[in-house]
Amino acid sequence: MTTHVAVPAHAKLNLWLRVLAREESGYHSIETLFHRIELHDDVSVTLVDEGERRVSCSADVGPERDNLAYRAGELYCDSVGWDTGFHVEITKRIPAGGGLGGGSADAAATLLGLNSMAPAPLSESGLRAIGARLGADIPFLLSDSPCALAWGRGDRMLKLPALPQMHVALVVPPFGISTAEAYRLADVGAERTGCQLSMDDLTSWDRLIEIAGNDLARSPAASAHEQLAGAVEALREAGAVLADMTGSGSVLFGIFSREPDVAALERTTGWPVVHTRTSLNVEATTRLD
Repeated sequence: MTTHVAVPAHAKLNLWLRVLAREESGYHSIETLFHRIELHDDVSVTLVDEGERRVSCSADVGPERDNLAYRAGELYCDSVGWDTGFHVEITKRIPAGGGLGGGSADAAATLLGLNSMAPAPLSESGLRAIGARLGADIPFLLSDSPCALAWGRGDRMLKLPALPQMHVALVVPPFGISTAEAYRLADVGAERTGCQLSMDDLTSWDRLIEIAGNDLARSPAASAHEQLAGAVEALREAGAVLADMTGSGSVLFGIFSREPDVAALERTTGWPVVHTRTSLNVEATTRLD
């Protein structure tokens, strides 16, 4: 029986994001195009006989029991009636709280790791149902697809092939934006509907550039930070074919056909910049014993 696995936890971009409706429960219905990027955390999951459950992280991301990976592990074991202990170790590379889905990616990796070792593993749909209870990004990050169109609360999803690989520059401001506040202040019209899309729209950078946009980047929660608009413009002036905020922010991304000049972007924006690329596939869980 496998007792120790490694799972890469890749960050995601929202190449576009539309807020369609605010439900009575307070949740928001969205439409978004997710795409994984090569930037990732390393997550290892080890089963522990004595029943102790722990999550450790190379970065300070708050109390252990508030960590989304810890909550994912607890929820998985409770859902399948498994009393195992586990240790989750996270080597953090994805900037926290920036809209890149780092915490969600770690949670998804924890679910995948536990499921790969469980006596009676869940189907993909069963695993996705657990993930959806934890966050709208997690069902996508549990999938075996590098790209997907998602709507509702992120649990309804059309898997798509990877777009042609491009370089990505991530501009990382020194402040975050509250996800709850960004959604609360988003302009949600009563007649808002999703985009009318074809498969050509979803598989071509040229077409995506024409229809891209992030409603949360236009939310007062984001527009209150005037520097963000200037950083987006700096990405475009540096040659980005598409530049916007990802998720509820505050990280900004630029899509480039060739490797961008990171040092020049850091001088222009005044903020750290991370270079990565869009992902072409999803790496499998690796046995370590």
